[in-house]
Amino acid sequence: MSVLRRSLRGLSPIEARVDLQMLQDSWRTSPSSMIGQFIGLALLLTLVRHWPLPWWQWVLPSIGLLVVWGTVALMTQRFRRFGIPASGYERWRWSLLWWHGAQGTLWGLLAVVLLGVASPDWRLAFVAAIIVYGYTIMLVAVHDWAVAFMGSAPLLLLAAGRLLMDQAASSAYLAVVMNLSLVTCMIVSMGISRRLREGALLRHENADLVLQLRDEIHKVTQAKARAETADRQKSEFFASASHDLRQPLHVMMLLSSALKTHVEPGEGLPLLNKIQTALGSLSTMFEKMFDVARIDAQRVDYKAQAVPLEGLWTRLDCEFSVLCASKGLRWRLDITHEWVQTDPHVLERILRNLLNNAVRYTEHGEVRLRARVRGPSVVCQVWDTGVGVQRQHRHRIFEDYFQAYNEARRSNEGLGLGLAVVRRLSMLGPTPVTLHSREGQGSCFAVRLPRLVPSTMPGEPLPTAVGQTRSMLRTKRGAPNSQGKAHPPSTRRGTVILIDDEPEVLKSTALVLEQRGWLTAGASTPDGAMDALVDLQTQGLMPEGEMPVGLISDHRLGLSINGLEAIEQLRYEFGDQLPAFLLTGEATPGLAGQAQAAQVQLLHKPLQPDRLLRLLDELCTPDAA
Repeated sequence: MSVLRRSLRGLSPIEARVDLQMLQDSWRTSPSSMIGQFIGLALLLTLVRHWPLPWWQWVLPSIGLLVVWGTVALMTQRFRRFGIPASGYERWRWSLLWWHGAQGTLWGLLAVVLLGVASPDWRLAFVAAIIVYGYTIMLVAVHDWAVAFMGSAPLLLLAAGRLLMDQAASSAYLAVVMNLSLVTCMIVSMGISRRLREGALLRHENADLVLQLRDEIHKVTQAKARAETADRQKSEFFASASHDLRQPLHVMMLLSSALKTHVEPGEGLPLLNKIQTALGSLSTMFEKMFDVARIDAQRVDYKAQAVPLEGLWTRLDCEFSVLCASKGLRWRLDITHEWVQTDPHVLERILRNLLNNAVRYTEHGEVRLRARVRGPSVVCQVWDTGVGVQRQHRHRIFEDYFQAYNEARRSNEGLGLGLAVVRRLSMLGPTPVTLHSREGQGSCFAVRLPRLVPSTMPGEPLPTAVGQTRSMLRTKRGAPNSQGKAHPPSTRRGTVILIDDEPEVLKSTALVLEQRGWLTAGASTPDGAMDALVDLQTQGLMPEGEMPVGLISDHRLGLSINGLEAIEQLRYEFGDQLPAFLLTGEATPGLAGQAQAAQVQLLHKPLQPDRLLRLLDELCTPDAA
């Protein structure tokens, strides 16, 4: 800080801030030195009041010191109330220099008077006191060498001049000592002041860097939060819009199936088969896309439970034995009786995606599903003899939209989301998926699951999901209904209740079922379905007292109740064992668990009509039991 600096103009923002802070520190700390000086003045006046010198020579400097200290006390009070603004830097800076300069001059005048009449012993004591005062001022104002200079230089120079006037060797020696003390004091003060200012500048620069870094981190955090919000909103949109997007596709698949009986087998039927194949591919693409959206939107619950692999193996066998046969592949299934701890729906979707992927990329050979016990774990493996995965692609095979063998992006090869869905599903629970592959020889995808050992009697067969379902159906068929005695099965397939708030879906589903021999009673509400059954009996299409054999309901009905509640109401009328299907195009959290607890089979739109008819034949036809 320069003694000639009159304002903060021309300085960098950091330098101006440092100089202003150092000035504020001076006004905050320096006034405390006046207390010690006042005590020293009082003791000095008590000592010299009887010395042989005129009273006005020591009274006038003393009064001047009191006036200076009183003025400084008033200014200090104002500083503590209002502080020092940047615009007031010049006035407060010069006031500080004036204060220390006037104080040093008055002390110097008092020293001149006392050194003139003091004995050699007292003169030596006064010189020592003057040197101590100079160093004390340096310590108090060490951060501002200009203030230290203005506070000590007048006193030391006046006292040295008075000693030189005596023309004595001892006095000259003391004068030289005081001058050397002044020079040493200034050199030390300038060095310390410079280092303190450099440290303050560095501290403020670091503080600015910290603030800039904090601001950048805040901006990055905000940008990340916006990106995550946008991604979550995108996922929420896809997950929420899935019902509306699936609905017309579901209707198209139903209508195309119903159209088969009205198309000539010559030219129209091959064209219709191509349309159905395209709709099936579109349905598969939709399923993969909405699977990703549902998982990213955290709408898929993972509820681990004891699961027998035998029932899952049976369901997968029914589906993929047909797929492999249609493509000319061998299907190999290793029977297993192991139990695992997992979410059955998540595991089935993982294995189904892996098997679909294996069938798609295998042109000849076989696809195999097996389970191997590995210590406390069961490893479910999907083997194929397909093209394999190149080494450079193995770390990317689970990425979204990545297809190693579909660079042309052919639509019949899918979107590259099958393994991406597997990766997301595996992260929901302790179900890591690994890959071993050799290019041109095939691949093996493995899912590791915690193994369970059920406590059963020796030789007692383990229950399976299919066996449990068949047992439930046999119980239902052999028991009387809640309304009266059981009726012998009709020659027709029976009556199925349809609940859906979309008229097009309701009509399309009824058309498909009626073409296969099912009688339908459709409505948008449970009460409307009861009225439809009454109408069928009134028209003579349904014998009086005959009970419906199945129930199909949409989940979102646009009412105060949902599909599960509608099924519960109708089961109250026709028996708790009435087979029921719940159709949904959404990803409602916990819906799969609720449906399983209610013994309702959950189906996702768009649904292949053939699959719906096959499920109806299995669960709702008396002969199927």
